[in-house]
Amino acid sequence: MAKAKKRKKSKKKNKNEELQMRLFSMLVLFLDIVACLRLGTVGRFIDGVVIYLLGNFAGLFYGILVLLSGYVLFSAKLPQLGGPKQVGCYLLVAALMILASAPADHRIVGMDVLTLYQMQAEAGHAGLVGAMVYSVLSTLFAYMGSMIAAVFIGIAGVGLILGKTYFEWMQRRVKAGTASLKEKAQEVKPLAIFEKKKPLFFPDRSFDDPHPEPEEPEPMPEIILGKKESIKLEPEPTQERPETTQVKDTEPALIREPVPDKESTPYRLPSLSLLDRPSGPTQSKKEVQQFALNNAKRLTTVLHEFGVSASVSEIYIGPSITKYELKLETGTRVNKISSLQDDIKMALAAKDIRIEAPIPGKAAVGVEIPNLEATTVHFIDVLKDIPENKKDSPLLVPLGKDVTGLSVFAELDKMPHLLIAGATGSGKSVCVNSIICSLLMRTTPDQVKLMLVDPKKVELSNYNGIPHLLAPVITDPKKAAKALRVVVEEMDRRYELFAASNARNISGYNTKVHQYNQDHQDDPHEVLPFIVVILDEVADLMMVASKDVEDCIMRISQMARAAGIHLIVATQRPSTDVITGVVKANIPSRIAFAVSSSIDSRTILDASGAEKLLGKGDMLFSPMGASAPVRVQGTFVSDDEVARIVDAVSSQKKVEYEQKFVDLNTGQSSSTYEEEDEEYEKCRDFVITSQKASASLLQRQFRIGYNKAARIIDQLEANGVIGPQIGSKPREVYIRKYEEE
Repeated sequence: MAKAKKRKKSKKKNKNEELQMRLFSMLVLFLDIVACLRLGTVGRFIDGVVIYLLGNFAGLFYGILVLLSGYVLFSAKLPQLGGPKQVGCYLLVAALMILASAPADHRIVGMDVLTLYQMQAEAGHAGLVGAMVYSVLSTLFAYMGSMIAAVFIGIAGVGLILGKTYFEWMQRRVKAGTASLKEKAQEVKPLAIFEKKKPLFFPDRSFDDPHPEPEEPEPMPEIILGKKESIKLEPEPTQERPETTQVKDTEPALIREPVPDKESTPYRLPSLSLLDRPSGPTQSKKEVQQFALNNAKRLTTVLHEFGVSASVSEIYIGPSITKYELKLETGTRVNKISSLQDDIKMALAAKDIRIEAPIPGKAAVGVEIPNLEATTVHFIDVLKDIPENKKDSPLLVPLGKDVTGLSVFAELDKMPHLLIAGATGSGKSVCVNSIICSLLMRTTPDQVKLMLVDPKKVELSNYNGIPHLLAPVITDPKKAAKALRVVVEEMDRRYELFAASNARNISGYNTKVHQYNQDHQDDPHEVLPFIVVILDEVADLMMVASKDVEDCIMRISQMARAAGIHLIVATQRPSTDVITGVVKANIPSRIAFAVSSSIDSRTILDASGAEKLLGKGDMLFSPMGASAPVRVQGTFVSDDEVARIVDAVSSQKKVEYEQKFVDLNTGQSSSTYEEEDEEYEKCRDFVITSQKASASLLQRQFRIGYNKAARIIDQLEANGVIGPQIGSKPREVYIRKYEEE
């Protein structure tokens, strides 16, 4: 009786458990359907939690729940979840989640993956679970190691799913295949084609064996790379080569054979060891990346607060700024972000920001935010980044690095002239120094000649004595105007040479000269070098002789490109009276440093943006033909580096000035003035007689133009006839009439 009662109780208990399991499975199935179809608040909440945890694997999770709940509902028992095949399924799903959780930027590893997932819900396609698993693996094994681990986990899962029988079947197939190959190999008889037999016909004659026995190969001669001395060419008896031509093999490709009349010592380019090596950054790469990620999160938060739907698609960390590319949703106006510039600056506590809306060539808006600490771009780093196809370009000068960290270069022969403008202390002089040092480091005095004009007398004076100069550094504005006229005369002379030799430009002319010099070594012709004219402060020149300087700049910039003459104009006063319309129209390539207002920026670039720059080398570079300026952090050249480069260049070759560029004072004697201006003596007698001197007085008395009257007044002052202008007082006349008599 007792046993029967126990059996009844156990059966009743089993039925209750089965009923509970069926009810629970029905509840799970109901919630699964509600969540999958997002029915009501409960369905949306459950679906949101599942998607947050599993991402795109939520559908797989719903399907597995349907199968499990259906199995429990009909069988009233739990399925086996710990078998080998089930574990294989778990491993296969885990491998797929790891592969799906890897971000597009492979440099993001560790905790940055979770940070990125919190910032962007679509950062990982396997939800929070996948992001956590990938975060752990990437911390331990980096990106590539995580991918390899995911592949091995997937292979292990497939092996557990297929089971032992599959591998045994594969092993039997492989063994059977190898056995059949062995049997076929044994059936094949060896061919006796390599046996040496006597020929059937003409047995006494010897024939070459068509299949001779392999002989030991002769040892190959050792190839020594990088030693030019291993190859010696005997000189032809009809032509005698100078001894210096043997050094050409070890010199850079830019160094040409010297003219026999000049010094026979070859010129060697300065070594990179003269430049300072960069020191390590004070901030770690991880700190910089974390700061950029935090700023991206705050940027998207600010935009969402003001009703702008945008997400950060790319982040570029540059030397001084970080550029965030924003991808806008359809229907969002671009100028809406531009109007929020001050709000973004306040939210990010940034010194200044610049918005590029839109980025040329991209469907995105760029927001440039300063870094916590700017990184110095060293001169040696940019010189090492010169591409191979540009190393033979003599007028290639480095400017700095852009937002993405790539080096930016400018070719003066293609620009063909350059305008540099910016406020005091913005980095203009350092940019000019880097251009000059680049020319000294990469070219010889026979290739490039320089004419430097420095009215401030302190910026370029340390370059005196280098062999690249056409004349000493010009510091007098009056001499500078005359030197520009001499440059125009040199340009006209070169065009006459081009016309006589039927050449279109300096490259074609020099090619013909090289061919002529090879055929006529006794009477070589001169190879024309490039001439780079650098005006460090054109505002002072405009104050003294604006008309002459502007006319010379116009003629040089319009015609001198084919003649190999290139102009670099720099100023720290970017106003319309200095950078006139004529100057802007003829100098298409421009560099703008930090300025005080958007008006100055428009004067330089015809667009605003330079007023948002940070200074200390931060520039906007607009080359000829570019649709929009490029932001560049300029390279830094210290005074010690400049001194070492100048010493290295000056010690190799003595400077040889061009006489026509040196004799600029010949036009300041009274006799030459008398030849130039026929009215000079009449004006001089009138000034001495009337004891008055002014340009307006000479205009009225002799009916001449203002420019000529002002030039005569300057001549009278230079010859000691009248005194200087002191405020509004009239000029003093030093010579009396009775003294003349």
